[in-house]
Order: sequence, then structure tokens, then C-alpha cells
Amino acid sequence: MKSKNISRRQFFKTTGGVAAMAAAPAVKATPKSDYDTIVIGAGLSGLHAASILQDNDLNVLVLEGRQRLGGRVYTLMHVPGRPEAAGEWIGGNYARMINTIKKLNLEFFIPEGGSSRLGGWAYDIKGQFISESDWASSDLNPLKGDNRTILPHRMLSTLTNQNNPLANQPLDAWLKPEFAKYDIPFDQYLEKQGLGDEARRLMDVTIHTSHMSNTSALHELRRYHVNSFNGKHKFFEGSSYAQIKGGNSLLPQAMAKSLNNPVLLGKTVVHFEQSPTNVTVHCADGTQYTADTVISSIPMPVLRDITFSPRLPVHMQAAVNEVDYGLSIQVHYLITRRYWEDDGMAPSLWSDRSIERFGARNLDKKDGPAAGVAFINGEAAHKFRLMSDDAIFKYVANELAELRPSMKGALKPIMIQSCERDPHGAGDWVYWKPGQVGRYAGNMRQSHGRIHFCGEHTAIMERGMEGAFESGERAALDVLFS
Repeated sequence: MKSKNISRRQFFKTTGGVAAMAAAPAVKATPKSDYDTIVIGAGLSGLHAASILQDNDLNVLVLEGRQRLGGRVYTLMHVPGRPEAAGEWIGGNYARMINTIKKLNLEFFIPEGGSSRLGGWAYDIKGQFISESDWASSDLNPLKGDNRTILPHRMLSTLTNQNNPLANQPLDAWLKPEFAKYDIPFDQYLEKQGLGDEARRLMDVTIHTSHMSNTSALHELRRYHVNSFNGKHKFFEGSSYAQIKGGNSLLPQAMAKSLNNPVLLGKTVVHFEQSPTNVTVHCADGTQYTADTVISSIPMPVLRDITFSPRLPVHMQAAVNEVDYGLSIQVHYLITRRYWEDDGMAPSLWSDRSIERFGARNLDKKDGPAAGVAFINGEAAHKFRLMSDDAIFKYVANELAELRPSMKGALKPIMIQSCERDPHGAGDWVYWKPGQVGRYAGNMRQSHGRIHFCGEHTAIMERGMEGAFESGERAALDVLFS
């Protein structure tokens, strides 16, 4: 293997000018290593890190535990309408991601109707059905004044972002000491904002964490601050958000194809063995690989089952043990009968009871038959860990028919998708519990000797897919400039 000098000009060329860094020192290899760097995880963060390192002449191998590429970017190609299981929207401020898409000659696509392609909502609240047009005047609406026009499925995002203390601040402001006072239970914060018990209860239906009292208000404020920031940037004609034509999964596939060494699938990492000169990665199938450095994009909850020699420092191990990801389950069905024509209500259902949401998709049948997805998140998703797929299909269909009788017999199972049920996934995205931002946010990006960490949970500025790119870039720089 070769030692390399990476110049400032060369780095700007390979990253598309997204980040600015000084000239790099030589990156020294050791003859005992098979590779310069091994990257764990073929999601966006790991693939982006691998691409940067390869562009700087390092010999890189990517290991992926799943039998597919992409991590949480996963287009359900065989489901009508080809929905995105996660990683759905590309924001207008996603500079690194947009640059990579253009570099790999993929096309952007703005779906007709944007993210509102669900045919309208029927709201089931306390056993009473309410239409969108009747919500503002409903006795079940707990809001006051102009806020009464905020629909139930929009209450969490809209009310959280009202008077957001992070507004007009840089995207990394959530880590500044002056905002530490918001690292408190989210329900307490909302109560101080004047929102009553019923408003908070309805907001808790939608929250994508365990529950509101176990969520840091600073986490939610940051989440909607980033969303609002991206919504102001229109990189695409007529929209602030877009997708990749043919499915967002085409991006990690193209990124992997651009690598010199093929990504090795089915490589579940169980142990990192670190010496003064290199790191050996041990996989569950008995194989092992050695490199000068390692970049791991493994989610924190999954790291709990992986051993390190030497062990992680106490503060890092504490973060691994305690930081969690939001839980959800998606249960996809074909719609075999237009049940909304039987009851005269909107096709999609939002409920404060057992099944939180059912979104009807592809109603114009331009891309196959009509389909729908039941989406349950947070604490309500826990029970599905104990069920088989068949049991889940039956349970959800029966619950939907109980909530809305017209849906009985109108659904045919397709598939179940859950990042949390995936042993390599741990959940949908990181969330911070009260006090965890102050305790652990500064630890997520620290290296452990020759092992570096990335993944959207380590991003400072962005979240979601661009957060993954941000973190992969930072980890690659850690390797190049260490």
C-alpha cells in the first residue's frame, strides 16, 4: 500500500467544494493491513466516507451486514407507487447529497402533489369521525384562536415550531450553552407554552420517539428548526423537496458501484480488535478484515452488541448504552375496494386509538393498483416485536376494520417494513431523551483510537439523509487529517 499526500485543491475537487479544510499530511499505511480503511455500513454516510477516501487514493473496503445496500434509504420497489420506507425527501439545502446525485448522473423527480398524496384525511378522535373541513369548528378541537385551523396531523410540527427559540439561529445552535435549558421533557416545555393536556395528547400521537415525556424538547425544537430551514431553500422548480427518479435507492446503488472494491454484503460485525498500528474487524460469519483505520456508521443501539478491544471509554460506552432510535412499523396493503366511497369519508385515516395512521396511496393508479400503509410509531409500536408477520397483518386489518367498518375486507397484505425489527437498523432515527444532549451530544463524533464514527446520529448541522452525508464527510476528514 502507498502513502499519500492530499492537497487542499485535490480535496476540494473530490468533495465538490462542500467543506473547506487545510492541506493534509501524509496518510501512512502499514504492511500488516489489507486496506487503508474499512467502512462499516453501506448507507449514505458510510458510502460517502468511502467515496471521499477513494478519491484521495486510499484503498477502501465497505462491509454491510444486510443483504442490500442503502441502510435506511430503501425504496419499496414491489409496492404500488414505490414508496420510500425511509429517507423519503431530499431537501433544498442538501448540498452534499445534491452534488452526489448530479455527479452520478441521477435525475431528480418531484411527485405530483408532493408529500400530500394521501387523498385527504378523516380524523378519528375519541371515537368520533371529523373531516378536515369540520375540524376548526369541532368541539374536540383543543386549540384556540387561529391555531384551531391546524389539522391534527400537523399539530406536532406546527405548534413545536411556533416561537421556536432556535429560529434564525445557525443549524448547530442546539449545542450552544444558552439553549441547554430546553434539554428538558418535551411535555413540560409545551405546557410552559400554554398547550393543555388534550393538545399535548394529540401531538403525542404523531411524535416519533418513545413518548413525549421521555423526549428532550431540544431534540424536537432542533428537528423542526432544520425542517423549516430546508423548506426555505428551493433547489427544485416549484418545490423545496424532491426525490430521485426511479427511487431513492438508486443513489446508494450508484455510490457503491463507483467504488473500486465491491461492497461485501452479509458481513455483520461482532468485534473490533485494535492494535497500535491497525484494526481487525471480526464478522459473525467467521471472516475478518484488517485496515489501518475503521469508520463505523453502526447505530448506537446496535453497537451495544459489539465488543471493542480495547473497550470504549466510559463516556462513549454510556452514550452507546443509553441513546435510542425512534420506533415505528409500516404495514403495507393492497386496497382491493374503494372503501371511502362506501362511507363518504377521505381515504386516509388519522386516529388517536390503536392504529395511528393509514395513508392511502396511488389512488390514481398511475403506477399499479391502489395501496396503503398503516404507520404506527413510538410506544404503540412495541407490541409488534412479539408478533409474527402474519399476526401483524391480521391484527392491523382487524383494528382498522374496528375503527372504520368500511375497511373490512378491503385490504390485502403486501409487506411489513420496520427499521427497528431489522437487527442492523435499531430504529428510524436518533432521538435525545431529556438531559442527553448535554451529556452525550459532544461524545458522538469522538474517535476511539483508530476507529472513527459516522451516521446521521453524529451530525451537527443537518438531519436525515444530508445529516448522513455530513457525518460521512467529517469521518473521512478525521481519517485523512489524523
